[in-house]
Amino acid sequence: MIGPLILKEFKDLMRDPRIWVPFVITALILPVIGLVIGGPIRGAMEEAIRGKVKVGLVDSDGGNESRALISWFFSEGMGYGLNTTLIDSKNRDEIIDIASDLGLDLVIVIEEGFTESIIRGLPAKVTVINLLREISFLSGATSGVRAVNALKDYLGRRLLRGTGVRLEVVKNPVVAEYLNYLESKGIIMRGDPGTLMGSLGMASFFLPLILMIISVTVIQMSATSMAVENEERTLETLLTFPISRLGILGAKLLGAFSVSMIGSIFNFIGFIAYFYIFSFYMSPPSSMPLRADAEEAGMNTLFLLISGPGISYIFVSMVATLLFMASLGIMIGALSRDVRIASTLTGPLSMAVFIPGYYVAFVSSGSIHPILRTLFYVIPFTQPVIMSRDLVAAKLPIETPVYLLASFIMSLCVIYVTAKLFSLETLSNIQRKLSRIRRR
Repeated sequence: MIGPLILKEFKDLMRDPRIWVPFVITALILPVIGLVIGGPIRGAMEEAIRGKVKVGLVDSDGGNESRALISWFFSEGMGYGLNTTLIDSKNRDEIIDIASDLGLDLVIVIEEGFTESIIRGLPAKVTVINLLREISFLSGATSGVRAVNALKDYLGRRLLRGTGVRLEVVKNPVVAEYLNYLESKGIIMRGDPGTLMGSLGMASFFLPLILMIISVTVIQMSATSMAVENEERTLETLLTFPISRLGILGAKLLGAFSVSMIGSIFNFIGFIAYFYIFSFYMSPPSSMPLRADAEEAGMNTLFLLISGPGISYIFVSMVATLLFMASLGIMIGALSRDVRIASTLTGPLSMAVFIPGYYVAFVSSGSIHPILRTLFYVIPFTQPVIMSRDLVAAKLPIETPVYLLASFIMSLCVIYVTAKLFSLETLSNIQRKLSRIRRR
C-alpha cells in the first residue's frame, strides 16, 4: 500500500509547477549569472587591451624632453593603441572642455620642470585627467593606466639609454615560478597565487551558496505540497485510510526526497555550468601575455581539491539535510490551512538557513570557535555548507563521520515529531490556533 502512495506523491509533486519550477529556475539562473557577469567583464578586458584610447597632450614645460616625449607619442603611440592629439592650452577648465568636445578619453599634462627632472635623473611629474562618461562597476580608468604605462616605458628607455641595460630586465629583474603549498590539503599547486586564490575563493563561496539554495527550495517544496493537500482537503481523507501515520509520512518524505534529489542534480549541473562559463570569460584574452604556469591555476585545481572521500561525505550530508528539510516542510505544510500560511512560515526558516550559511561562507575557517564549529557540523542544514567550504578551502575534521551520524539522528527526531502530529485532531487544533494568530 505504501509503494503506490509513494508513486502517487512523486507524480503529484512532478505535476505541480509550483514544486519543480524553483529547481529548474535555479539551474537555469546560475549559467545566466555566469554569462551576465562574465560577458561584460570579458568585454571590458578586451576593450582595455585592444580598444583605441584617445589621448590629449598638454605641454606646460616647453623643454626638449617634453617635446621629445610628444614626438614619441605621435610616432610610437599607435603601437600602444593610443591616438594622440595636442592641446594648446594651459587653463585646466579649458583643457577639459576641449578634451570633452574632441571625445578624448584622457589628457596628460606635462608639468613645468619635466625636462629638468629628466636631466637630473629624478621622477618627472605629469597630471593625468581621465574623462569618465559613466560610473559603473566596470568603468575604471583603464585607458589612463595604459597611457601612463606607455609613458613609463618611454621614460624608462630614455633613462637607460647608453647603460646597456634593457627596460624589460629593470621591470622584471626576477623570473618567478610560483609554487603554492596548501597546508590543509598537503598539495603543491603551480600558478599565479592571485588567480589560484580567486578561483578557489569563488568556489568556496558559491558551493555553500548552492547548497543553501537547495535546502531552502526543499523546505518550500515540501511545505507547499502539504499545504495544497490541506487546501483541497485530501490530507484529511488520506488520514482516514488504513495506513499508519508513519507510513503516510514516510511516503510523503520519500516522494519529496526523490523530487528534491532530481532538483539537486539540476542545481549542481547549473553550478558547474556557471563555473565553467565564468572561468571561460575570466580567462585572459589571446592578446594578453599569459604566464606558462597560469593555466594550471584554474578549474582542474578545484576538482583536484574536492576529489576523494570528501565527495562521499558531502553526498551523505546532503541526504540527511534533504530529509531534515523535507520533514520540516511537511510539518509546516501540515500545520497550515493554505499555501499562504505555509509561505509565511517558511520565510523565517529560510533566513535561519541563509544567515549561518553566509557566516560560514565568508568567515575564515580557523577563526570559528570550536563549539560553534561543532554546532555547524551537527545541525543538518548548516552541515553541508561548512563541509563543502572546508572541502575546498580547508580540511575536513577527523570527527566528520560522527557529525554525519549526529545529523542523521537530528533528522530522525524531526521525522518522529512530525509523525506524532499526523492526526486529524492534532492538526485541526494547531491549524485553528495558527489561523487565529494570523487574523490578529
